[in-house]
Amino acid sequence: MWMFTTEGFLSIVQHKDLPDHFQVKGRVADPLESLWPDQEIEVIGWADYRYRITITKDEVFPVLNQCIESIDYTSFKDECSNQHQYYNVLGRIWNLMYRFQDLMESNRE
Repeated sequence: MWMFTTEGFLSIVQHKDLPDHFQVKGRVADPLESLWPDQEIEVIGWADYRYRITITKDEVFPVLNQCIESIDYTSFKDECSNQHQYYNVLGRIWNLMYRFQDLMESNRE
């Protein structure tokens, strides 16, 4: 699952060897450091997601739940405007998904 949080972008997947663990991956370390500060971040130079933590599912759920519970904004993208590079990327993603919406709607006609 891809997740865009105010802390940054994450990919969360089932760990391939540990059934009760996720592997939480990031393109940058910042969201991992911010959301799970006590976890050791593995850095893999050749990987598409260079920064990763292996963490029990029970440790992931409360953090993600807190992210959702703390939503008090009406525009996610605008909430991230103080992080200029992330904000610019979010704008490009927003635009791609808007075009996808148009494409899907035109296919229904």
